[in-house]
Amino acid sequence: MKNESSKPRPHPLARKALAAIEPYVPGRSAEDVRREFGLASVAKLGSNENPLGVSPKIRGALLAAIDGVHQYPDPTSASLRRRVAARFGVTPEHVCVANGVDNVLTCLGLAFLDTGDRCVIGAPTYSAYASLALMLNAIPVQVPVRERDWRLDLPRMAGAAANAKMVIVCNPNNPTGTIVTHDEVEAFLRSLPATALAVLDEAYAEFADDPAFPDSAALVGRYPNLIVLRTFSKIYGLAGLRVGYAVAAPDIIACFNQVREPFPVDRLAQAAAEATLDDEMYVRTAFENNRTGRVWLASALADLGLRSIPTQANFVLVELGRPAADVARQLLRHGVIIRPGAMWGLPDWARITVGTTDENRRVVESLKAVLAAS
Repeated sequence: MKNESSKPRPHPLARKALAAIEPYVPGRSAEDVRREFGLASVAKLGSNENPLGVSPKIRGALLAAIDGVHQYPDPTSASLRRRVAARFGVTPEHVCVANGVDNVLTCLGLAFLDTGDRCVIGAPTYSAYASLALMLNAIPVQVPVRERDWRLDLPRMAGAAANAKMVIVCNPNNPTGTIVTHDEVEAFLRSLPATALAVLDEAYAEFADDPAFPDSAALVGRYPNLIVLRTFSKIYGLAGLRVGYAVAAPDIIACFNQVREPFPVDRLAQAAAEATLDDEMYVRTAFENNRTGRVWLASALADLGLRSIPTQANFVLVELGRPAADVARQLLRHGVIIRPGAMWGLPDWARITVGTTDENRRVVESLKAVLAAS
């Protein structure tokens, strides 16, 4: 496994901001691990993907759209925006669709972050937030999660936002899987300065079953400085097609549209995203697989004497009691991919995606063997 802290020396003509940015290191691909270790199968549990594969409805939508790929796609994703808007109870002018949530974040930064602007984020949280700020010569301000329960400290984040341009709240938080509640988010929004944007990244929202989870559709209609981010990469199973979106007041979305790429979402991705919105059975099956799997996985890890954080997402953060990068390397020989936590400042922790029943059992048995041998 590559050293996650390694960073190439910037080209002498590169922007100075690159010197401060740790490049994102994606998880190992299943194909790469199969090839390297001569394995017949691999349980890829390091990237928080949907383990159930592609819905039959997606296959049909892709085949129906493929004959049109010689033409540019709809640059505004108008049909998909209408569908998303209807779900949030807003107009299409409240929605911007782009090439995955990472591309949405790039648009967010390009539209709103100037040199020297402060961007408040949690710690640990999704690493792309800090990189986005640094790339634009803005200042990431990290507020640690609460020690007692690993939840984002919204009052402290709001306090740090007194002179900030934006605050990004990942909910459920990646990599902890913990959530902040509707009442907590609303109190946070009320206390936030009107001059600061509140960004609620809900990439994993569809996996949450806690009734206290925020109703972001209701909130976005009441707070003009709120931006809600969602993705089709997780529960909808479209990680390989890259579709994400933002929901916010039309004047904010207009800023996104000024900086986004001319054709950010290709024809196949737009067609697949619309089809998956209709596939309620697939989404429900994915939800139930995850809800059952994360409970079983947490219990099985506890049986190994390992502490994990209660999660509302499709992954479990577990303390291994030893360098997680070493454990992850050894697990590759067993055909299991997990995500070591050094990138979040958690070198003895790992994030494990909830897989199928067989994959969950495989990671636990493999982890048991690796820990016993070390």
